[in-house]
Amino acid sequence: MRRLFEVAMRIIEGLAIKEAVKELFIKLNYSPVSLENVVFADSGMDSFEKQLAEIIDENRKMAKTEKRPLCQDCGVAQVFVKMGKNVTFSDSPSLEILINKGVEEAYSEGLLRKSTVADPFERKNEGKNLPAFIHYELCDGDTFEICGIAKGGGSENVSAQKMLVPAVGREGVAEFVFETLKNAGGKGCPPYFVGVGVGGTFDSVAVLAKKALLEQVCEDKELLEMINEKIKDLGFGVLGFPGICPVKAVYVKKAPTHIAMMPAAVALNCHSFRTGRVEL
Repeated sequence: MRRLFEVAMRIIEGLAIKEAVKELFIKLNYSPVSLENVVFADSGMDSFEKQLAEIIDENRKMAKTEKRPLCQDCGVAQVFVKMGKNVTFSDSPSLEILINKGVEEAYSEGLLRKSTVADPFERKNEGKNLPAFIHYELCDGDTFEICGIAKGGGSENVSAQKMLVPAVGREGVAEFVFETLKNAGGKGCPPYFVGVGVGGTFDSVAVLAKKALLEQVCEDKELLEMINEKIKDLGFGVLGFPGICPVKAVYVKKAPTHIAMMPAAVALNCHSFRTGRVEL
């Protein structure tokens, strides 16, 4: 006997997707949810480092109040889409078109600096901050979620990826994180938010590290403890000056990998930690 199953598809208006992306990236640059409860100034700092941290805290408050960007580098737009199999959309042949239009309008209407060049060698800036760098994840049900990162060039430049051998274990990964932070110094505007990805493949591990930043999770407490212990020996603090606070938080995500591999990636984010999500 044949059974017929009727699945109700949820249709999301393309205009709603575009507007959601626009509002998300405007808010990311003025008052991101990822910084809502963050305070950089700490009583354990010496007077100079504490003064620098207080300036960063004040800058964040002014950006929110006056609707001015947290940083002059408004970053490239990175988008992570989680879409259920029972969801579809209208008004466009592809999600990519809707997302890119939302990003373009955000950077125009939000008065945000456009930092993306069309060619890595010719360096022509077309003034649109496009394309958005989009990652898709399919899932069951009718979920439709968009996560965004406005990632500046300074912290992206000092991020790193390495194919380690399995024998190095957690100690080797922790040492790689430490060396990445040590080499970064003040160039990426610390205190850093650190996303660590371990496992997967050469091409996927960097995305895993970015997801660690987005989700703000730790999937390996032992590795986290090793990293936090090594951070104490970095010898710099806020903005790379001598101090005790080079890192604000560390997040870790893991993935299955090949028996002969230990891919690792460290995604550093500056103190202007701009991530957020919207669910439609």
